[in-house]
Amino acid sequence: MNKRPKFQQFMVLVLLVILVLSACKPNADYDAETQAVRPEPKSTSADFLPVEVIETEQNTNEANLPGFVRQGAASGFMDTYQAEEVATGGYDPTVFECGAPWLANFSEDFGDNTIRLHYSTPVIPTQIELFTNSKPETIKRVELLNSFSGLAVIYDESQPPQWKQSTIQGPCENSLKLEIETEIEVDTIFIEFTDLASASRLDAVELSGQLNLYTSPLIYWRVPLPDTPVDMVVNPLGKIFVAAGTNGLYKFDLEGNQLDKMHAPDQADVMSVEADASGNFFVADSGFGWLVVFDSEGFQSDAGGEDIFGHLAYNPADDNLYLLRGDTIEIYSTDAVALIRQIQLDDLHSYANIAFDSGGRMFLLRDHDWDAVLLEMDPLTGEELDAFPLITSNHRDIVAKDLTVDAQGNFYVLFSMNTGEIAVHMLDPRGNLMQRFGHLTSDIEGWSEGSFWDPKAISVTPDGRFLMIVDGYEDESYLSAFLLVIDE
Repeated sequence: MNKRPKFQQFMVLVLLVILVLSACKPNADYDAETQAVRPEPKSTSADFLPVEVIETEQNTNEANLPGFVRQGAASGFMDTYQAEEVATGGYDPTVFECGAPWLANFSEDFGDNTIRLHYSTPVIPTQIELFTNSKPETIKRVELLNSFSGLAVIYDESQPPQWKQSTIQGPCENSLKLEIETEIEVDTIFIEFTDLASASRLDAVELSGQLNLYTSPLIYWRVPLPDTPVDMVVNPLGKIFVAAGTNGLYKFDLEGNQLDKMHAPDQADVMSVEADASGNFFVADSGFGWLVVFDSEGFQSDAGGEDIFGHLAYNPADDNLYLLRGDTIEIYSTDAVALIRQIQLDDLHSYANIAFDSGGRMFLLRDHDWDAVLLEMDPLTGEELDAFPLITSNHRDIVAKDLTVDAQGNFYVLFSMNTGEIAVHMLDPRGNLMQRFGHLTSDIEGWSEGSFWDPKAISVTPDGRFLMIVDGYEDESYLSAFLLVIDE
């Protein structure tokens, strides 16, 4: 009998190995590592769509709208157990556990199993999403609250929440979504569970919604500035005067073209600039301690005053300059640059910046860096006439930097920090919010048009068409113009 060549024997052996391995390949219904039987896929009804489908719908509808915010809680507490950092942040499917299992180790269940969640940015909510290993029936109450106003929306036995439940990937099994319909700005959520074990299985609660009255007006132009901006004003003739650095004074038109660089003394320390009804330009110079007057063409025409320090505002009703200096307002004549009188303010408060409307009403920013209020005061006596709170949440600090008023009496308040990270709030003459725009950024390496890194000053043309803002630091500084009214 003839023997097969060694090569043929080798090929037969290879074929036998391949056949054996194919026979041992796991069936598609088994896990390749554990050989455990895989569960049959579960069908879902229209009310219980998978997470991916719901998120896609949200991204194409809400998420593309200006001012849409989706955020996890900045802080979470269970007061009964003095427990902190409960259900904070967003859901991460890559972590190893769901919720806070350590909560279940408390020796006693006190019955009040409420988690209190705080969010950095108040929004008009459209949805909350819970990531948990608990079932919807373990949730007794959901309350959405505005921490400043105290207004709330409550879901309990009288108005049960209608949860949309779906299974999710990661350590948590369930996504529970609740659609919200309200006009209340929400920054706090309370969730009460039937027992402590269920509460401990809550991993995160993401709040989705719209920033109240957020808009995106057109950025008309933005031009770089050679130094850190200090202050800025636009006069009735449409000329923009900018103070940048300690003694840099620049003149622009409404198209963003630099018209002139005005000369200030070498040792000047410009703090504030202002313009009167005739277009004259005034500079508060703390270096020499005087008020410097320039005509509408930029030529110095006068100077006066002593020990000048503070922020300037022009009152069209009496044609005088008002200098806010700490808790004192000094009034100077524009013709002779002489001190006329003083107004003493309440020294229990801090004040930042002063402005007048076309009728001579005087407004100040009070307690601008902790409990900011837009204040109307009598320009003769300093008596407080009205106050409009500028805060919308008790969970985050705000800093109001500057304000300006157009001929219709609308206010524009400039912020360097607030809960929505929005630079400009526009209010009507009664102090009601009309719109908010301009994103605040923390990216020092550069920022896009319409966003502001360190805004310093704001000014509006009398007709309300153009709004100017200066912001930045050193040679990374800009003068920006919003076009608020577009000609049809």
